[in-house]
Amino acid sequence: MSDVIKSPRRIYQEIAQKLADQINAGELPDGSRLPSERELAETFGASRTCIREALLSLQSSGLISVRQRARARVTQLNNHAFFNQLSGAAQSLLSRPNGVADFQEARVLFECGLARYAARHASPKELNRLAVALAQNRKAIDSPALFAKTDLAFHDVLAEIPRNPIFTALNTALAEWLMAQRMTGIRAPIRGSIRSAYQGHEGVYDAIAAHDVEAADAAMAAHLKTVSEHYWKAVAAKTKKPESHRIQSRINSHVRRTIA
Repeated sequence: MSDVIKSPRRIYQEIAQKLADQINAGELPDGSRLPSERELAETFGASRTCIREALLSLQSSGLISVRQRARARVTQLNNHAFFNQLSGAAQSLLSRPNGVADFQEARVLFECGLARYAARHASPKELNRLAVALAQNRKAIDSPALFAKTDLAFHDVLAEIPRNPIFTALNTALAEWLMAQRMTGIRAPIRGSIRSAYQGHEGVYDAIAAHDVEAADAAMAAHLKTVSEHYWKAVAAKTKKPESHRIQSRINSHVRRTIA
């Protein structure tokens, strides 16, 4: 029986999979360095070319970061490479006729869940972090660019309260993919849009601090409804497309179901 000779492509894929299994099993924890290319080549009995291809494959999957003249390092779940893998599909979905509305609806479900969790479980220390983020947001009301930054920070703190890396990853992804919506709403010449966004944050914080789960859910839903309204008004004013009002009606209908 003749031996089957594996192609270099097959070899590097197997090496990448074995390393990925070690990372996912926690044998190579976040932030740890992988062995050198030479050591990996000796371990797997493969050429350094195959090792490099395996490492590049892992990097494109967001599991490691590779730098010149340095050993590869295991990265966090919410690293940029991970989101770059999803961004192509996300941008394609966003570009569809109802794409932004679909993402807005997903954000309502996700962030209302975060608000409910925080109201039920947030510790005094976590509430203090959220209060600090809210105070920074208030100070930035007169600066659209700084307000956008502190807006993100407030939602980031909220996503960190469950201490679940999947939630923080999803929060980062949604924030990135809906950045155009956020900036359009903030920069639009709609009177009081920034102040109303801050008041939405304030309402969410007050409900969470009071440990009122239902009020926190309702406050977040109302806040995101207002953000969405400002976005679609800005789009309608800029493009003069009446369908933006139809899409907004869809979001409003979902928010009413969420609050109910």
